[in-house]
Amino acid sequence: MKCVAIISGVWIVIGGMVLGGGVSAPRVVGVPPADGGRGLVRVDDREIRHYSGDRECRFYLLSEDNGETWTEREAPDSHPPNFGGIPKEAPGFARNPRTGEWIRIQPVRSHVFLSRGGIDGEWLAVTRDGELSNRWRDHRDDLLTLGGIMRGPVFVNDGRRILVPHHDRHRGVEFHISDDEGLTWKPSGSVVSAPSHQAGGEHLGVRWRNNGVEASVVELRDGRLWLLCRTSQDQHYEAWSSDYGETWTEGEPSRFFGTLTMPTVGRLPDGALIVLWTNTHPLPELRTATSDTWEDVFTNRDSHHAAVSRDEGRTWTGFREVILDEHRNRDDYATFHGPEDRGKHQSEFVALDDNRILVSLGQHPQHRRLVILDIRWLEEKSRSEDFAGGLGEWTHHTYIPRILGHASYNRKPAAEWIDHPDREGGKAMRIRFLDDLDLVNEESGADYRAGGATWNFPNGERGVVHVRFQLPEGTGGVRLSLADRLFNACDVEVVRYAIFTGVLEPGGVFGSERLEAGRWYTMSLEWGGVTGQAVCRITLDGAPAGTWRLNRESPNGISYLHFVSTADGPDEGMIVDAVRAEVR
Repeated sequence: MKCVAIISGVWIVIGGMVLGGGVSAPRVVGVPPADGGRGLVRVDDREIRHYSGDRECRFYLLSEDNGETWTEREAPDSHPPNFGGIPKEAPGFARNPRTGEWIRIQPVRSHVFLSRGGIDGEWLAVTRDGELSNRWRDHRDDLLTLGGIMRGPVFVNDGRRILVPHHDRHRGVEFHISDDEGLTWKPSGSVVSAPSHQAGGEHLGVRWRNNGVEASVVELRDGRLWLLCRTSQDQHYEAWSSDYGETWTEGEPSRFFGTLTMPTVGRLPDGALIVLWTNTHPLPELRTATSDTWEDVFTNRDSHHAAVSRDEGRTWTGFREVILDEHRNRDDYATFHGPEDRGKHQSEFVALDDNRILVSLGQHPQHRRLVILDIRWLEEKSRSEDFAGGLGEWTHHTYIPRILGHASYNRKPAAEWIDHPDREGGKAMRIRFLDDLDLVNEESGADYRAGGATWNFPNGERGVVHVRFQLPEGTGGVRLSLADRLFNACDVEVVRYAIFTGVLEPGGVFGSERLEAGRWYTMSLEWGGVTGQAVCRITLDGAPAGTWRLNRESPNGISYLHFVSTADGPDEGMIVDAVRAEVR
């Protein structure tokens, strides 16, 4: 039977702009046939493939021009079907660096397959006795099955060992280990875990309990392995192994913020380390979030980020948004094209050349993307915005707090793109309290009427952000914050986590200047550090206007500008017509 294509035709490069120095911003080049995290394979110098997870139709997307365009191909009959997992999840592949052959494992309770003669050669299944069998089509009772929910296989120690990270949501990360190229397997001797989320502070309820899942592993130059995994905490947890995965250190919070989302670590062709993850802080848990055994609602999956380290993880550069979800502002977001997992978390990558990688990311056919990312773009030092092209580079939605579909809310705009009030043909952004009871849920206690917006720039331990704004007559004020992760536009709890923060309102005093309604100001916020006694020095229209004290230390520097209304009812808000960030 010929398979019916999920994606047909050829994918042509779309999007993307060329920045100074000839470095391109990330650009979308296709849509993966399965959720990000598994299935992306560089076969050789000529071919890149992305396999489907479909159990009946064994097909893949093929690029023969280094990721620029894609066509669909049926896999040969020698390819096993997807015995384990669900159709939206592709198998995980890895090439043995010692033999050139391939290993393939499906995500959930899967058999192990080894190739002979390359990826399109013969595939043999590993039996429980550690033998290879070609009878996997009809005789599966004697085949080895690896347990747990697994990520793809990883070769370490010059290819002498294969590790397959797997997990139980309530136990933590463990490993299947093979030292004979996949024929026999043993368990790791320790578990990497994180504590369960607890209610407290801004959280009136609890998060879904993930005590360490979806781990990603890379081998460091000193021979240690470094692990990063998903948790229910505000940060991904990390651990290290000095015996190639047999035993691990206790899990501990990493510098990478992220909650209930999948991180990916790896090494680039030039030796640098890269992390791909969703650097987003979810909204506080509501009082109706009373069960930690299943998900409640996700408010932190509309972005994907990247950072690079050239000193084996001691310092990291970037923390930039590789992509924002194209559907993040939809009023039917929760049920658009079916009630499934959705968003831009989950990823894997392959190298394209010395400077670029191809990233497969996202969950749900409408949210998945193949993206070409130039690492040099991560290392840029400035970004600016004048709103001429709209609010496409901003996160500016709020939520209708009624759970629909699969753990989702529908959305409404939290900021407005408006005609400039004082400049013919110009554009600006307005932030104000939203007079909309759809954004309130009395049962859960949710109130998301505080309008806002947030914008990303390259991270810096030192830098300056310039904001040109006006506070119209009748405004109730806006909180301006510098942060190290993406906070929801409507999140008033950003005050707890911002690195530097303050309120702008008519009559507010900055140095010798008292803010006036209806007047345009250029405010510059210059920070000289993000730890200890660091301060943010403020100027208004070039004149010194006081300082802000450090509100919270950061391991990563500042990479976000966040605005949110402080009004207690409908008001005229704040108008912003330009922002610029420069970091050091």
